[in-house]
Amino acid sequence: MPKYYVESGWVRMILDATNAERAAVKVCQRCRERQAAIYADARPGTYRDAEAVDWQLADEITVNEIGFGGTDGETFDTFEIAAELQGYAFTGQFSESGVA
Repeated sequence: MPKYYVESGWVRMILDATNAERAAVKVCQRCRERQAAIYADARPGTYRDAEAVDWQLADEITVNEIGFGGTDGETFDTFEIAAELQGYAFTGQFSESGVA
């Protein structure tokens, strides 16, 4: 499986995926899970927004096989990737768009 360098906002991850779009979906999923864990662990009356913002994605997710900041990577709209992930959450399978 290829290794991808994925970045969006403050988030930077290196991970294995079947393709660049699947790497973007994985990052979106991991960020969502991390934010949920941050808020779930908060004591009553405690605001954890500053910690959760470290896991917030920007409007675009950039995926590259070369390294961070490369110019030849693919860029995905975060909203579309989140919608793809949401579809997976409901069906248990990714759509026919090539994300497997």
